[in-house]
Amino acid sequence: MSMSFGLGVNLNTSQKLTPQMQQAIRLLALSHLELEQEIQLKLDNNPLLERIEEEPEMVSLDTPTFDDWTDNNWQTKGEKPDNDGFGDDSEADSYDKLSQNQLDGEATDNDWDNVYASDVDYDGDFNVRGQIDEEIDGYLGATKSTIQDHVRWQMNFKHLTQNEQIIAEYLIDAMDDSGYIRLNIDELHQNLTLMASFYQWEKEITPAQIMAVLKSIQECSPTGVGARNLAECLRIQLNEKIRENLDLPFADEAYLVLSATSYLENNNIKALMQATGLTVDEIKGAMSLIRTLDPEPATSFYQEDDNQEQAVDVPDILVIALNHKNGVYHKKSLKDTQDASAWKVVLNPDILPQLKINQEYASLIKKGDESPSNLYLKEHLTDARLFIRSIEERNQNLLKVATCIVQRQQGFFEDGVQAMIPMTLKDVAQEVGLHESTVSRLTTNKTMLTPQGLLPLKYFFSSSVGSEEGDVSSTAISAKIREMIACENPKKPLSDANITKALEAEGISISRRTVTKYRELMNIPSSTLRKQKI
Repeated sequence: MSMSFGLGVNLNTSQKLTPQMQQAIRLLALSHLELEQEIQLKLDNNPLLERIEEEPEMVSLDTPTFDDWTDNNWQTKGEKPDNDGFGDDSEADSYDKLSQNQLDGEATDNDWDNVYASDVDYDGDFNVRGQIDEEIDGYLGATKSTIQDHVRWQMNFKHLTQNEQIIAEYLIDAMDDSGYIRLNIDELHQNLTLMASFYQWEKEITPAQIMAVLKSIQECSPTGVGARNLAECLRIQLNEKIRENLDLPFADEAYLVLSATSYLENNNIKALMQATGLTVDEIKGAMSLIRTLDPEPATSFYQEDDNQEQAVDVPDILVIALNHKNGVYHKKSLKDTQDASAWKVVLNPDILPQLKINQEYASLIKKGDESPSNLYLKEHLTDARLFIRSIEERNQNLLKVATCIVQRQQGFFEDGVQAMIPMTLKDVAQEVGLHESTVSRLTTNKTMLTPQGLLPLKYFFSSSVGSEEGDVSSTAISAKIREMIACENPKKPLSDANITKALEAEGISISRRTVTKYRELMNIPSSTLRKQKI
């Protein structure tokens, strides 16, 4: 066997990501805290990049309503981004175009001075930015606030008429530091009626409205806030424990004991037995459960030390009600539109990065100058532009994905978790025109503040289970299982087979093994263990 050497030509192609492209893709999965750290690192190392000191006038992106979403295209004031940063075939395509077409110029351009200060045109009188400014300041960041501020902020994300807003303000102002609203409804109605007459309000305030607003306040956190007395406070917390489907032995007995609060406060076991008809062991079990509740729910809210910062979960995205079934927040332009969306999706303006090019340094760049100092400035100018553009692309795509999620899951926002529909990353990716891996990165470490609470974006994705009426979300199935277990007889808890039959009776085809899987994922013990705890 002989060996020989020779020269030949071989052609092949390969795609490699530049450091700038890798940076742009990496920014997608960062939380807002991680992004802020990345920005600060870039500011420390690039003199051509600086923060915008003045307060931006509006959210950075032209935030569309769902009316702007047509034919799977994203419409923002008549402009259509070219592939929105990432195409279906490659995440890096747009960044090739970006570096070639938008960043080749050496001259500075004022368009980059304030890429986050453009106004958003919101229809009608509903000023989204104004509401965010007024209501979120007391919640975001590590700032000290009162329980009243905290509840007031939560109430602004609920559907309230003008009368209900007035009632809510009155009730919240009357809340004490323990979280109680110790007011008589009849006296409150008389006071508000006098106020309505004095200020010549157009609509009369009714006791039913007052009770409805009070119940709405009692749905706020911390659980138990807004109660009128101790028994009501503890009942609210007990209801919340059952709603969360915790394994609660002696829950029924606890309700009976709470109906005789005066004896409970005095620890009069004999009187409690006579008033409730319970045995000594049942009363002791109920009292043990009641002791796990907080008689002063607001105390946990306040800081233990004035110098200790209060930790707050900051949402990346806000979902705000525009119009409701009663038409309270209905935009003027939507009054005659039956299929108009009830929700406005916006990025949280208080955590959007505000960056620009340092014009003083940029003006020193000279064309054709190959000196080390000039090359240094040119290199950092390109890097700063790429970084700003990467963040802008990230935020635009995050808003697109969030809007798509809210559009597809409107049943959840109106009716709760049992109205959740199946949705995968692929579904959203196809609808918004992004790569599936891009959607995965964008929904990582991001949260959305909704009327249902603060939720991670990943929460809205779930697989499907077949039913007579079509596919059902596995999240909705889990919620049904939790509800069934919460309402079961503690002495005869439902087995997985019983739950399977109950779901089949509702037209949901599911195996017992799948029910077991969902139950275990929710950390709910088996029926045998639940029965043993009684």
